[in-house]
Amino acid sequence: MKPAPFAYVRPTSLDDALAELAGRDAKVLAGGQSLVPVLAMRLGRPATLVDITAVAGLDRISVGSGAVHIGAAVRQRAVERSEHARAVPLLGMALPFVGHRELRSRGTVCGSLAHADPAAELPAVACCLDAVLEIAGPGGRRTVAAGEFFAGAMTTALAPDEVLLAVRFPVAAPGEGYGFGEIARRHGDFALAGVATRVHRGDDGTLLAARLTAFGVSDRPVTRDVTDLVRATDGAEQPLRDAIAELAAELVDTAGDAHGSPGYRRRLLTVLAARELSRPHRTAAPDRPADERPDRTELSPDRAGRPAGAGVAARAQARVEAQELVAVTLRVNGSEVTVRVPPRMHLADALREHLGLTGTHLGCEHGVCGMCTVLVDGTAARACLLFAVQCDGAEVVTVEGLGSADEQHPLQQAFSAHHALQCGFCTPGMLMSSYDLLAGGPVTPEELPGQMSGVLCRCTGYRGILAAVADVAEAHPRGVPEPMNCVARPLVGRGGGAGEGFAAGREPAAPGDGDRREVSAVTDLSVPAGAPTASVEVTSELTAPVDAVWAVLADVERMVACLPGAELTEVLGGDRYRGRAGVALGPVKLSFAGLAQIIDRDPADHRLRMIGQGSDAGGSATQADIRLRAEPGPGGGTVLRADADLYLSGRIAQFGRALAGDVSRRLFEQFARSVDAAATGREAPAARRASSLRLAIGALLAAVRRRITARRRH
Repeated sequence: MKPAPFAYVRPTSLDDALAELAGRDAKVLAGGQSLVPVLAMRLGRPATLVDITAVAGLDRISVGSGAVHIGAAVRQRAVERSEHARAVPLLGMALPFVGHRELRSRGTVCGSLAHADPAAELPAVACCLDAVLEIAGPGGRRTVAAGEFFAGAMTTALAPDEVLLAVRFPVAAPGEGYGFGEIARRHGDFALAGVATRVHRGDDGTLLAARLTAFGVSDRPVTRDVTDLVRATDGAEQPLRDAIAELAAELVDTAGDAHGSPGYRRRLLTVLAARELSRPHRTAAPDRPADERPDRTELSPDRAGRPAGAGVAARAQARVEAQELVAVTLRVNGSEVTVRVPPRMHLADALREHLGLTGTHLGCEHGVCGMCTVLVDGTAARACLLFAVQCDGAEVVTVEGLGSADEQHPLQQAFSAHHALQCGFCTPGMLMSSYDLLAGGPVTPEELPGQMSGVLCRCTGYRGILAAVADVAEAHPRGVPEPMNCVARPLVGRGGGAGEGFAAGREPAAPGDGDRREVSAVTDLSVPAGAPTASVEVTSELTAPVDAVWAVLADVERMVACLPGAELTEVLGGDRYRGRAGVALGPVKLSFAGLAQIIDRDPADHRLRMIGQGSDAGGSATQADIRLRAEPGPGGGTVLRADADLYLSGRIAQFGRALAGDVSRRLFEQFARSVDAAATGREAPAARRASSLRLAIGALLAAVRRRITARRRH
């Protein structure tokens, strides 16, 4: 489910944003957690998205003049964490019901109000509290009361060329109490019916006012004064339920759907309203007057939970037309990379197609299943609800960065111990969601099912998943360890016109340049960090004398000619070289273009060390640290020792570690034979693609021999 093409722009000023909206078929984008599913299902096809997250001042929460002021770019989870938001208790009660954690980490308060879904929680809170919305347009600024803002299902008082700048929620007055409740199919889903209540008592306990706002039962939030009704029943729940039944019949104005008939919703509303109206009646207590609260301003917590000024602010983005490619720089699993993508490509596809990180799974592609959950700037987010262009400058951690095969994260260990999977399709999403949950602090077993409901898995592994997360929560009550596999590695994906990924310090290829890179962009290569995918040690006995063998190794052109499938294409200077290499295994055909550098050469000891990196157009990437040494052998020959650490990502990394090692070993054995031929004056084999049949059969035979040997030992 992909959006239709659209142009994208991220201005830094309100005037520029309004100019983009004027006279265009354009939509405002802030969090996008409601908008992107609409686009993905092709229910909306705007020509332009205007991202307002870089507009100065919209990311602030402030309190003053008896109200909490929340800017248009403030995310819902930021409000949950904010000290200021505690001055509006009803808002704090409702926010945990707004979607799931992964959605609230990117969704904005103002975005939910502007979207105006009839079953959404925040519009009901705004109406119950008489919030005020601030709007800017070509005619200037204006304010609208929440009760007048919502005109119908997904319809508001906003004109197409206007922007909702902020919302002001009044702080709690002395003697006020609140209630909030809803019924949904699962925690985080849209409500079948819900209520927000507000009860105000005087110092002597006299009921001054009572208000009820219902949502999910009509095309907009419906508010009623229920002061007389609460007085007549003295706030007791059962009498309230009997009295509210008639009101519920009036408020429910829907034809019903597959999830609930009008009659069912009336019963839900009756029970919820009676319960929540009775609770604040009992719990309302005096508080500090609003005029005694100091005026304060707080920056919205950013991607790592720090004040926004301490992180990387959203970058401006000039207008990108629908069919253009835009360069987006990310830090993914510890490596800085840049991808060239169209505006409509979401983050999940960029990770999978351009960076080869296929651990991020795609299911529904409109934010429901949670399979694509990753960490973006320290918090869990749906990668299918974020366009890659929105994430320029962001830090992303996928399941590949959580832990490695040799050093698993405690969550991965617990999932394995509890057999927390069946098909395994939900496992990456479950791991990343549970990491986000436990990183926030302790979680009780009672809270766990609701908190983990944002990722859909209801197979036989589900109970194991909950047990695994509970074990880790108990073992790490102060928060789980950070991701353990975020180290520099090649993350290089598809090239050509569709977009490509390339490591930091390297420039993107121009369309049509294929695998060619500018020489000026080539820097010294570094030894890869982290555990290798496979390590290879090959010792070969050659007939040629050691000096003749070294003469081949010291001559880069002759040495490359001995590598199966390799070709030297350019000498760059400084012992750096550009080349190509091909390998085929049955239907798998890979052709790598990359760089190599000799970092150590000792003629006296006949020792050579080189490192290389390369990528192919299909989403595979390699790095290698290769060490060669020639020693005098028996009978005047040579013993050639080849040691290599291999680092693989993308499609090629999907092979088993043993198979990758076996294939590499066969390559080095062929290399040794070719070096011997070249050193004894015979013609070295011409550069050609390594034989798929020879390599595959050799690797399989080697694996069979190892298994037979192991059985004999036992």
